[in-house]
Order: sequence, then C-alpha cells, then structure tokens
Amino acid sequence: MLIDDRTREFLEHKYNQELKNDVDIKVFTRDIIIGTENPEYAQFSKGLVQEISQIHPKIKAEYYNLGDDTAKKWNISFSPTIVLGSDNGYSIQYWGVPMGQIAMTFVETISLVSRGESGLDSSFREKCKYIDENLLVETYFDVNSPPSSQTVLLNNKIAVELPGKVVSRSIEAGEAEERIRRFGITELPSVVINEKQESLLSGMISKENMLRRLIEHGASQKEKVLEELEEEEKKKRTLLDNPDIPIILSTSNFDEAVKKYAVLVVDCWAEWCAPCQMVHPILENLAKKYKGKVAFGKLDIDHNQEIAQRFRIMSIPNLLVFKNGQNVDSIIGAMPQEALEQRLKKYLE
Repeated sequence: MLIDDRTREFLEHKYNQELKNDVDIKVFTRDIIIGTENPEYAQFSKGLVQEISQIHPKIKAEYYNLGDDTAKKWNISFSPTIVLGSDNGYSIQYWGVPMGQIAMTFVETISLVSRGESGLDSSFREKCKYIDENLLVETYFDVNSPPSSQTVLLNNKIAVELPGKVVSRSIEAGEAEERIRRFGITELPSVVINEKQESLLSGMISKENMLRRLIEHGASQKEKVLEELEEEEKKKRTLLDNPDIPIILSTSNFDEAVKKYAVLVVDCWAEWCAPCQMVHPILENLAKKYKGKVAFGKLDIDHNQEIAQRFRIMSIPNLLVFKNGQNVDSIIGAMPQEALEQRLKKYLE
C-alpha cells in the first residue's frame, strides 16, 4: 500500500466533504522505457492513482500506453504522465511522480477540478479574464520543496480558472535534464510559458509576478492590464484612511500603520506557506466587510525579518491583532472566515 491508513482516512474525509462532480485521472506509461525514464516511477504512478481512485467513487482512473491514439492526440511522450480533469474540460498534467510535497498539490487539484472552482481570490480572477490567448505553463519542481508545491498548485488553479486557455504542466526537474538545459534553469521552482526562454521565472514566485507574466504572454490588451496592476500595487502600499483591501506592509511603514489604525490585523505570511494562501481571500473579504472598522495588512516575513523577530513569529500564518497601537492578540493557523470573525469581534467593542 502506497497510502497509509492515516492519510487514507484524511482523504476520505476531505473528498466526502469536497467532491462534487466526477474527476478523471489518466495515467500514461510506455512498455519500453527510453532515455532517463524510470520504470519504477511508472509503476508507482499507476499504483498511486489506483489507490486514490479507490478512496472515492467520483474519482475515475484510466490507464493508457504512450502508443495509444489518446497519447498522440495530446502530444504526450513522457512516461509516466498523469492527466487530471480532461473530461471536465481542464488541462492539468504531471510529468513524473507527484510524491513528497507535490503529492498534496495533486490531492488538492482533484478537489478543485471536481468543484470546478479555482480558489483564487477575486482580484486575481478578474485579471485572468483578460487572458485571451492559449498558454502552456510549465512548472519545473523539486518534490521536497515547499515553494515548488506552492507554484505547482497556483498554476493548477489558474488552469481550473481558465479551462481551454491554460495547460498546467508540472515537470519533475530530475527527469527533464535536457529541458532544464534548454531553458537555462538554475533554480527551482521555475516556470516557463509557451516554451519561451524569455518567459522564465525562478525561485520564490509570487502570485503577482506569475500574473504579470501570464498577462505579458497571453493578453492582447497587456499594456492596459499591466498599467492597472501597477496602480493597484501602489494603492495596496498606501496607508489609506479606510482601506477596503489588505495593505502591503513592510519595515518602512509597519510602525506608522500600527499607530494610524484603531484596530489593525496583520497577516504574517510567506510565499512558500500553503495555509497562508488560504487566508488571503478571507482577509480580502473581511477588509471589504469591515471597512472603516478594521484595517487589514499583509507582512511577508521573508522580506521583513526584523518585524518577524520583534514579535517572535515562529509559525505562520500568524495574524497579529493591534488595538490602539498595542499588540493584543496573535491568531496562529488558518481558520474559516466565520471563526476568524468571531475571534475578532471582541476588538470592535
């Protein structure tokens, strides 16, 4: 068994709660291994998908040989390749085995495809509407890298948001040495769009930078959209009197913000933190709902370590609550919007 009992129990609960429509998972392998392909990876992929499909009846597993017409139709030539959600209209691929940190992106993407919801925040989704050209988004990953898993999941979400426009292809870097050399990749994760070397993004890839690159390569009105993005970024860094969006905080404006707002909630986060990404859309909703009563801010601890050390941030996401300039609470971990609102209510009195 590849999936242990504890993980199986977790997945059963998750999928019983979240799955809505059937999800197809197609596994492509070849009988005769060529080049650097690993036959053990092919068997592992088949076994993993088989066990996942046995967890919930809405997950449908199919197995193909790379010589089949289906593989030729989609131009799939690497063994193993796993394709998610093609029957639902999505184009999400994994070249190599989704193990380690990447396994959780695979687990989560099954839910996204089944629900037909990307989980992206509203402002990101609005900008995605400008993408009107087809994009192949390749993410080169390390299976044990949290930043890699974050980038893979982000690009899978974008593929769910833009079915028929975006193909999200995640490639295990160790199995794609020729492509690594071809695109000059020296750091993981890396993203390449439409197989163009000039599109390369590497390292800690923020949602904002990913969106800009997608707009640059996939929007016919890119100049207009990029200008709008720049204006929005300026607004986010301005300490407005009654902000209705989370403010981007840094060492340079943090203390001023704490003094300015009667109640300030600061989201301490990092790009590589998956639970942090779950918190962001919740704070966007609350910033609009409590405009004039509570100000919300975002502090990237990787780029503002002085603040993180001052408040002894050891675990994220961590919401620091300030009232009248004093740090009155620290809320650690992701929680549903209703639970967070309940926790914050006493600071509005």
